[in-house]
Amino acid sequence: MPSRVPPDPAIYHITHVDNLTNILALGHLLCDARVRKVKAAITGIGYEHIKARRLRRPVGVAAGGHLGDYVPFNFCSRSVMLYVVAQGHDEYKGGQDPIVHLVSTVRTAIATGRPWAFTDRHADLGHAAYFADLDQMGEVDWRVMDRTQWGGDSDVKERRQAEFLVHEWLPWSAIRGVATRTRETANRVRAILAGHEGSPAVTVEPGWYYEGIP
Repeated sequence: MPSRVPPDPAIYHITHVDNLTNILALGHLLCDARVRKVKAAITGIGYEHIKARRLRRPVGVAAGGHLGDYVPFNFCSRSVMLYVVAQGHDEYKGGQDPIVHLVSTVRTAIATGRPWAFTDRHADLGHAAYFADLDQMGEVDWRVMDRTQWGGDSDVKERRQAEFLVHEWLPWSAIRGVATRTRETANRVRAILAGHEGSPAVTVEPGWYYEGIP
């Protein structure tokens, strides 16, 4: 059954604080395909084999193309991906402290004029449903977005990873906030943003991260 949709859902993208300088220089948050095309120097936090798979996963709505042609956002902080990053893996072992949440909203992203879509679960799954109509946002299970734990329920885990997708790039001006785990990282973000007109608010939000993990 479709769940009740917030008036203007917040959307969250996580990245390493080291990437902010390049994002600001470009003026956009880029999809993975464009990052590779322009050969932007980034500090990666995800799995390369998953990124490669997303570059091949077709998208049948919005501007079409492939999943790697879209900038991905989650509908929650403290995402499943952040948990993986926090635990560390063979391609990233830097912990949570350097990870920042870039926050926008669905309507803010749409107002930029960029093609967009969303999914009802992790977009890389073969059974994920894709939509490009706000009237279908009830297909996202909003009841799972406030959960801090998902236990062994694989379906809840999939649905909590529903994605909002923006084709190719989102202008930095659409980012409404930057959240960090620590005051130290927040101060670093503020130093990077200094001098940039219209910089978003920077807040320390430890509850958006995982306790007991470095």
